[in-house]
Amino acid sequence: MNIEKVNAYMKRVTEAEEKTFPYKGRLKVGLDLGTAYIVIAVLDENNQPVACEKQSAKVLRDGVVVDYLGALEIVKKLKAKLEQRLKCELTQCAIAMPAGTQSSLKTHTYVAEGAGFEVIRVCDEPSAANSVYEIKDGVIVDIGGGTTGLAIIKNGKV
Repeated sequence: MNIEKVNAYMKRVTEAEEKTFPYKGRLKVGLDLGTAYIVIAVLDENNQPVACEKQSAKVLRDGVVVDYLGALEIVKKLKAKLEQRLKCELTQCAIAMPAGTQSSLKTHTYVAEGAGFEVIRVCDEPSAANSVYEIKDGVIVDIGGGTTGLAIIKNGKV
């Protein structure tokens, strides 16, 4: 893991909350329905952050949607803000799920679809995190607002 690279990436994500970076080509959208925050991040085709919107939320508990309409309203609002910033429609997204919450996958998908997204990929959160960290052998600890996950990485795989 290259810590300088990870820190630079995370700095750009933070900047993407306020600034919209120029991009070329197709955009990739990731939706995270978290216990403390709902986040939509937009990346360019080189996986560099272009724009990000987030909002604190109390519509999930332990990774499970407990207020569907509230979650839907927030995702629609964040999506509209990003579409205005990017001057284009966002139609597809990937979602990441915390370990042990697979039974909530349909609800997460329904929230994304209700907001106008087609869910084209579902990923476990440790694998999503490792796409940035690029850990070959080690451990990822994901401390969230409602769930904490621990994933052992060997040869780059969970």
